[in-house]
Amino acid sequence: MAGPGRPRVGRAARPNPGATAGYWEQSKQPLEILLLVLPLVALYETGLLWALRLEGGILTNRAHEGLLRIFDALDIDAQRLSLPALSLPALGLLFVLLSWQLLSRRPWSVQLGTVGLMFVESACAAVPLLVLSQVLARAMAVGLPDAASQVDALPMFGKIAVAIGAGLYEEFVFRMVLILFLHTLFVDLMRLPQLVGTIAAVAVAAVLFAIYHPLADVAGHLSMRRLAFFLCAGAWFGTLYVLRGFGIAVGAHAAYDIAVVALLGE
Repeated sequence: MAGPGRPRVGRAARPNPGATAGYWEQSKQPLEILLLVLPLVALYETGLLWALRLEGGILTNRAHEGLLRIFDALDIDAQRLSLPALSLPALGLLFVLLSWQLLSRRPWSVQLGTVGLMFVESACAAVPLLVLSQVLARAMAVGLPDAASQVDALPMFGKIAVAIGAGLYEEFVFRMVLILFLHTLFVDLMRLPQLVGTIAAVAVAAVLFAIYHPLADVAGHLSMRRLAFFLCAGAWFGTLYVLRGFGIAVGAHAAYDIAVVALLGE
């Protein structure tokens, strides 16, 4: 969880912090993450306005709904601000990334090739979960609403939007917010070693991520396969977040969900 290294330089030497960074470091920087996330946010917001409208309301995920409740508790009303009703979580996510960029004092320049490679890496990072879901004999849609029939009734763009929304807001809640909180608790307050605190934060977040999802089978009993899958998925996304940054975690989560819901049709 430590930040970028701090090389020793003389007083007169003030290198550009992004000048010599390779892909591994560039892909973990806020501006690159913002450019990866921005089209995903746009697609999901478009889906909320069009493809996710059902007779009973608008289909979202519980992480998105939880963020809306937080804004409501803070008396921040989107309509009063002349904004789309469900846009506050998106604006909150973008605000966090922009604030991170400002506080990091990094240059406002980016290599688009890095962002393109981040999309490719995200797709590759989804493959282990696809393999695991098949090993467990049943592909399981991470982060989708409990009522799978609602998702089945959506047009293809709606299914893709649901998958993207899960990737965005479940990673925001369970990785960026929760792991940061847990890491602060374990390392800064409880004084655990850095590595131990990080592993503990990822593990606890993975358990809560699994509990967040429906774990019962069709008979209403606890499904050990589902529990094992969601625990492994939470641990995998947490590991990606710690080692590869928020952008890759979001991209991998969204890519997995898109593959399951749109391509595999499950």
